[in-house]
Amino acid sequence: MQEQATTADGARAQAVAELDPGQMRRAAKERTLRSALRKRAVGVPTYSVPEAAALMSVSQEHLYRLIRAGVFPAVPMRDGRGRGRYVVPAAAVEDLLNAAAGAARRDEAVAGGVR
Repeated sequence: MQEQATTADGARAQAVAELDPGQMRRAAKERTLRSALRKRAVGVPTYSVPEAAALMSVSQEHLYRLIRAGVFPAVPMRDGRGRGRYVVPAAAVEDLLNAAAGAARRDEAVAGGVR
């Protein structure tokens, strides 16, 4: 049993080593998006910054800049030494996505009326 687990871990490590950095980044982004979509489906009230960024199709770095500038809401979760992370309210992400969808529908309606 132990040998099987070790062999499986070794094969997995070798498969990861064979991926180029671009493939590894894409795989990580896909995992993050799948996690965010699962949370969204079950109604989890918060996202991590990478999950929120994936749902909104922006980079994590951009979302971190918006949060630090006070433009996008997030709750800092810090330990006593000032280290930590942010938790993004799902409602803020949903509001933004709904507003974008509404704007897209209005644009389509205007474009449709012009023809």
